[in-house]
Amino acid sequence: MRLTVLLFATLKDAARASQIEVELPSGATVADLLREAARSHPAMARWMAHVRVAVNQEYVGSTAQLSAGDEIAMIPPVSGGAAQVAVVNRPIGLDEVVNPVLAASGGAAGAVCTFLGVVRANSIDPEGRAHSDIEFLEYEAYGPMAEREMAKIAREVESRWDGHCAIVHRTGRLAVGEASVAIAVATPHRAASFEACRYAIDELKRAVPVWKREEARDGAWWVEGLAPEL
Repeated sequence: MRLTVLLFATLKDAARASQIEVELPSGATVADLLREAARSHPAMARWMAHVRVAVNQEYVGSTAQLSAGDEIAMIPPVSGGAAQVAVVNRPIGLDEVVNPVLAASGGAAGAVCTFLGVVRANSIDPEGRAHSDIEFLEYEAYGPMAEREMAKIAREVESRWDGHCAIVHRTGRLAVGEASVAIAVATPHRAASFEACRYAIDELKRAVPVWKREEARDGAWWVEGLAPEL
């Protein structure tokens, strides 16, 4: 089947077109689309790890199947200055935040500080009881607002520390050991990089509309308010 894919912002610039045509077999998924788009349009390949896909004006995951006649759009992350921010429903890693800040720095960075928040097996429930049997966490976000707030944080880092900041937060069900948030800050000097990275995660926990539900073997609860540590 031949699919028409709408492009925006950086993707449109990379492809030098506002839409592309992609040929895929029947039953192909969003993941298949991203792979084929990267192969057939190499100039777009560097962005594929950050792209969100909307089908018929609804965001979908990588396993969603595509059909001929679907309205498909590839949407790059919201940009905060030169930074990249995104809320995604897939596994995340440090490469997708480190690479953008290094590219944005244009060789001026003398330090890159990173933060990776991961799901741990122990927690304390709202009643004050300790648990060491957390099975998974469920993250929920008000996506568009979360990305706008993350972009504000990135712009503040750029303004205060002469740096570049990228933030990616994951939603959905996460197992123990999986990453929920990845942050990278590139600055000319290391002290500023450490300070700005700490600021970014603290502000994210304070202001960004993302919530988590902890699931233990003997109960489940939503975690609300500013946690002292992720």
